[in-house]
Amino acid sequence: MFSIIKNFFVALLAFITFAAPFGDTQLPERKCAPEFNGTFLQSWMSSTWDEERWASEIDCMKRDGIEYLVLQDIANMDADGNWTVYYDSTIPAFDGAVFGGDVVGAALEACKGTGIKVFVGLTMFDSFWLLGNFTGEYKSVCAITADMLEDIYDSYYSVSPENFYGWYFTLEINNQINCGPLMNKMVKGFNTVLERATQVDSSLPMMISPYTAHYLDLGDVATYSQWLTFFERAAFRDGDIVAPQDAIGADWIEEDDLVRIWEMYSAAAEKTDADIRLWANCENFDIATGPSILGGTILRPETENIESVTATLDRFVMQLDVASRYCENIITFSYSHYYSPNLVKSMFIETYRDYVANGYVLETQKPSVPGNATAASDENGVTVSWEASDDNFGIAYYRVCKNGEFLTRVENYKWDYPLTVTDAEGKSGDTYTIFAVDAAGNMSSVDLLVD
Repeated sequence: MFSIIKNFFVALLAFITFAAPFGDTQLPERKCAPEFNGTFLQSWMSSTWDEERWASEIDCMKRDGIEYLVLQDIANMDADGNWTVYYDSTIPAFDGAVFGGDVVGAALEACKGTGIKVFVGLTMFDSFWLLGNFTGEYKSVCAITADMLEDIYDSYYSVSPENFYGWYFTLEINNQINCGPLMNKMVKGFNTVLERATQVDSSLPMMISPYTAHYLDLGDVATYSQWLTFFERAAFRDGDIVAPQDAIGADWIEEDDLVRIWEMYSAAAEKTDADIRLWANCENFDIATGPSILGGTILRPETENIESVTATLDRFVMQLDVASRYCENIITFSYSHYYSPNLVKSMFIETYRDYVANGYVLETQKPSVPGNATAASDENGVTVSWEASDDNFGIAYYRVCKNGEFLTRVENYKWDYPLTVTDAEGKSGDTYTIFAVDAAGNMSSVDLLVD
């Protein structure tokens, strides 16, 4: 009965607070610089790296100001209940698991002498995204996570105490229907892991990176109530870190929502008894989402890009600026996946470096107009072709429109695609526009009329 009454008053407080809408005030002064100093790294990618590849990646991180490396899930359970583990495990729960390589040992070794602090990620299970806490699986995985945390500490901490900095609770608690209405249970599982972390070594902080979505949720008031529940009931210790994903790259929220979301997190975080640190996890990518009749209503809207790509910096810089007003530090998902010159073209990180060096001012030089552009019709439709534009940093993608409506994109973030587009429905009299968009979001264009 007491729990029901308390839940009612938490929801009432949320409603009263939300009556003065978030996002209607001027941005506060910055709490930190609008730049990132940490990155996430997923185990599936780094598991195949040899010493030379690790050394190259760490050198890039150091050059670009990375101070924190957050390893993602170190153990993952697929939908059939099979585990893949990325460290030398000794716990019974991982008997028979697929060994994916010792990512923990490799990361700690590569970071020795660099000053980079490593957060060791914990568990993820594929069914989490659908089920959340609808079943007992979340509770079970949290119990395994607690045992895994102790196992990792016993095996690795004494080897690299100067770099083994903390833990990352990988399960992404959120406000959607699989988690938000079940926030009390979500917190209990999280607290199980926090309790073990305290028993093992209370000096190592725990980081968590939740997110807010405007799809498959119960509305703004319910969302704020859920985050109040999370921050009030999580057994945070002084120094623990909440680094919410801003969810822009994953398309869970829109850019206009960003100030309101950070105000909500900031207000809820003040309800904690512990002295926690509110960081930001700004997403530097654009996810790819396909068409759906429910897209933009209860599901994420369709995107123009059909593969997940690095976001142009005009958007990312906006994210950094807003986050710097509410958070004491900024990390990103992910330098290693979307900025590292070992994986993508260097134009993105070079543009970012220029932004930082110039006092957080983004360059505005437009690329040259796409050259030798043609639009020729035949029995197969219209073929549009052009030559690459020049730019002081590089072209992220080309955007092609037909009669003022979007037609397609040609990506340029990782490798060079053929600069040709065939429109089977094109015909004489159609007008095609080719936009060249650089890494900063600057653009130039050329129009083509089909004879």
